[in-house]
Amino acid sequence: MAAPHVLLWPFPGHGHVDPTLPVAAELVRRGLHVTVATTERFAEAVTATGAEVLPYASALAGRPLPEVFDPDYLAREPLRAMIEAIATVPPIRSHFQHRQPPDLVVYDSSTYAAARVAALTWSRPAIQMFPTFASNEKWQLGPWIKDEFAPEIDEHHPALLEFFYCMGELLSGYGLDDIDLERFHAPCEDHNLVFLPKFFQLGNEFFDDRHEFLGPCLPTNSGGTWQPPASGHPVLVVSLGTEKNKDTRFFHDCAQAFADLPWHVVLTLGGGMTVADLGPLPANVEAHQYLSHAEVLPHATALVAHAGMSTTMRALHHGVAQVLVPHTPEQHFVARRAAELGIARLLPRDQVTAHAVREAVLELTSDDRARTQIRELAEQTRAAGGAMRAADLIQARLA
Repeated sequence: MAAPHVLLWPFPGHGHVDPTLPVAAELVRRGLHVTVATTERFAEAVTATGAEVLPYASALAGRPLPEVFDPDYLAREPLRAMIEAIATVPPIRSHFQHRQPPDLVVYDSSTYAAARVAALTWSRPAIQMFPTFASNEKWQLGPWIKDEFAPEIDEHHPALLEFFYCMGELLSGYGLDDIDLERFHAPCEDHNLVFLPKFFQLGNEFFDDRHEFLGPCLPTNSGGTWQPPASGHPVLVVSLGTEKNKDTRFFHDCAQAFADLPWHVVLTLGGGMTVADLGPLPANVEAHQYLSHAEVLPHATALVAHAGMSTTMRALHHGVAQVLVPHTPEQHFVARRAAELGIARLLPRDQVTAHAVREAVLELTSDDRARTQIRELAEQTRAAGGAMRAADLIQARLA
């Protein structure tokens, strides 16, 4: 009898793929056949889990993000995602044209339209993954973003109308004309995996047992060689993630902030610039084009970062104090939630100076109350289940 076959379909960005990889590895370890739909950028990482790669192209992944998220840009985001779905379904279905479709489709909240079409045409069950704040009928992040960042968006904006037109075209193109658009566009499935602990979820009181809050899904070992300094000085990690990381001044200010202090600073640039672009660095600062946070965060005392959910959750898992400098609307809500919980300080990007970074890190790491809160919530985060629990739930859905 063939092993159960699971298709994992995260959006092809680090914050979405990274939490999925440990789940894929655990499912493979349990003897399941796992296929991961992703771009060539992540093919090597997927192969390392033992899963099969289903490659496709994405117009959205890795695109430059704007400096300002104005109402017109935000109004067009759903349409961009729907256009991507229309382009994505054919290569995924083609891959399975002469083979048995997967037994279960596990998809990302950002790939929902294409994945739901595939699952419906194959008559297969599905699970939705949320690498960031989850949604249901009672709570969604979108209206919060609209109210704060784009209250003037017209509900009759042409892009919003075209979004529903394209959704109808997507469904009719696969013989799904009888599917109710509202149901197809539902904010969640009957079974959902959320890669954060429930206490971090905004509006968590509105969520029932359809959503399983797993905390971050992390690899069992880093597989790296980075070691903390022999000096024993506390380690500060600085990162702007993988999407919006070309601010040399930000990294330079963070390096200079601790030049005369007994700290060891690790700058992880993420590809937006080269180490040489930073010029000479203080003796207690090292810079890396790429350095996995799985290697360095277990040794860190503090993190200065962009408030991406994946990075924030990884730091919380390891009990690392965080100073968060958000850029996107979603990151603003992540940073605000972390600050509300007493485990981080929010530093607006236009207020970032060497002095401000230094003061925020030193204040937070010397605050006994914050240290206790970070330690206690880190314990709760580690107890949420992670990849092992995710694999349990996926197998239960297959039963």
